[in-house]
Amino acid sequence: MKYKPDQYIISDSYGVYYVRISIPVWLRNAFGGRKTLVRSLNTSDLRVARRKRDVIADEFHHIRQIAEPPKPDSLQDTISFLKSVAKYAKAAPKASAPIIYQCPSLNKMLEIYLTHNADRLKMGTLSKTRKAVELFLNYLRKKDVELNDINRTTVTGWLDHLRETKAVQTVANYLSAMANILDLASSRYQDAPPLETNVFRGHKLNTAQSRQSYEAFTDEEITKLISTFNKLGEDELRDVSAIAAYSGMRINEIASLKSDNIREVEGVLCFEVTEGKTRNAARLVPLHSAIRKMVLERCQKPHNGFLFYRASVTKRQDGKRSSWHVNRFGRLKRDILPGQENKVFHSYRHAVISKLNAAGVDESRIALLAGHSFGETESFKTYSKSVPERIMKELAGYIELINYNVQ
Repeated sequence: MKYKPDQYIISDSYGVYYVRISIPVWLRNAFGGRKTLVRSLNTSDLRVARRKRDVIADEFHHIRQIAEPPKPDSLQDTISFLKSVAKYAKAAPKASAPIIYQCPSLNKMLEIYLTHNADRLKMGTLSKTRKAVELFLNYLRKKDVELNDINRTTVTGWLDHLRETKAVQTVANYLSAMANILDLASSRYQDAPPLETNVFRGHKLNTAQSRQSYEAFTDEEITKLISTFNKLGEDELRDVSAIAAYSGMRINEIASLKSDNIREVEGVLCFEVTEGKTRNAARLVPLHSAIRKMVLERCQKPHNGFLFYRASVTKRQDGKRSSWHVNRFGRLKRDILPGQENKVFHSYRHAVISKLNAAGVDESRIALLAGHSFGETESFKTYSKSVPERIMKELAGYIELINYNVQ
């Protein structure tokens, strides 16, 4: 059977390819109820991945063809088919639990963990788990290790080693990923390390104290950034930054904008944010007059529907469209504003919120514009969902308070 070049092929953020095939409802019972078949192809070579894909897909379709139920053309055919299924079900032996012989090694347990969570966790999360195992085995200078051979002293040494080059929060994320693998092993295998003695749990890393608080950009810094992007011919980064500086929107919210997300509500032109980092992120944000012309021009020449070309060609499993913008901004910002490590793209958002606060805008209105939660009462939650369209002109007035004198 011939397949499209990348049909059924996906990759994680580290370039490792997987095969992913949707399982029809009538065949899922044979696959333990799973909706998709996901298997690592254990290669970063696309040509090799395609050859392996062909073998797996051919076998899957062969099984599907054999097992596919007939499509009855009449009522009598349907009744006959159902009776045959009932007869088969009655005669079929009851499924027995699979026999579990021995706890797998770390690498094998990783593959089981990835398969087990393929439908539940984002590809980015699964990729970080694979990276955690890679870093741990590199530290041990081994290709693999038995789970029962890992002790707390070894884990402590690994954590100390990681902290020499990585942020504490990153180390904590890797530690959590490893702990989850051992938790799954404990729940499945009799001879796995006991759940209550998981050697990857119980380490105090003080992540709360290690987090750096990002600072807001000053007016001068925002002016310098946007004007420099303009001089460098970085039109896309200039416009993404301008939207951030005049709306307070998050980087991925901006990168995900399509021409359809520019709406007129109650006579006010708005950005429509349909989803985002939190459940409060969906909102309407009025367009500031300083960026209105630029946004409308981009709406006239979209890229596959997106306002920004780089967003249109960025395809990640986690759905984020902003990876190019984040990386490009970080590199250029270090040259334009050297020594400002506590200032990142999110600093535009802090600057907007700071300006609104300084102008005396009510906190509930700032929450509506920024997509923040405000208040825990049901009355406010209901209010915040229903009121924005009725007060768009009021919100537009607050947005116009933002001013940087950017040329």
